[in-house]
Amino acid sequence: MNKLVWKFKWFWDDADHTCERWLEQQARAGLHLKRVHALRMLFVFERGEPAEVTYRIDFRLTRTDAHYLQLFEDAGWQRVDEQLGWQFWRAPAGMARTTEIFTDAESMGRKYKYLIVLFVVPLLLQLPYTVKHLASGRPGLIAMVVGLHALCFYCVARLVKRLRSLRSPGA
Repeated sequence: MNKLVWKFKWFWDDADHTCERWLEQQARAGLHLKRVHALRMLFVFERGEPAEVTYRIDFRLTRTDAHYLQLFEDAGWQRVDEQLGWQFWRAPAGMARTTEIFTDAESMGRKYKYLIVLFVVPLLLQLPYTVKHLASGRPGLIAMVVGLHALCFYCVARLVKRLRSLRSPGA
C-alpha cells in the first residue's frame, strides 16, 4: 500500500493558479493529490513516482452534473476531488486536449463571479445584525464583527482584481 502524506497549505480564493503550481510541484516530487479536506487547507497525497502532471481547479456554485463531468473527461481531465464546490482536476502533462480547462475570459471569470456573490450576499444579509451589535458597545464583539467584515471585503477586493486581470489584454 502506498504511503499517504498530509500537508497543510492555505490559499486565497483568487490564488487558484498558485495552488495549481504547488500541486504540480508536489507531483514532480512524487506526491500525487488524492483528497482535499478542511476548507481546501488540508491536502492528502499518495506517494508515488515523480511525474509531470497538470492540475486545474474550478469552482461550481451548483452541484456538478453528468454533463459537466463528461465535458472535462472527454477533454482528457480526471477529477481528483471536490471540496465545497471546488473541483480539482488533473491530467498527465501534455495529455489533455488543452492545458487550460477554460479558454475564454468569460468562462475563466465565472468562478470568480460566483465567489464574489458568495461573499457579498451574506455580508448584505448580515448588515442589520452587524449594525445592531456595533451599537451594543461591547468592544470584543465589535472588534470581531469589524474584523470579519474587513476580511470579507479584502477577499472580494482580491477576487475583483483577479476578475479584472482576466479581462485585460495581457491576461
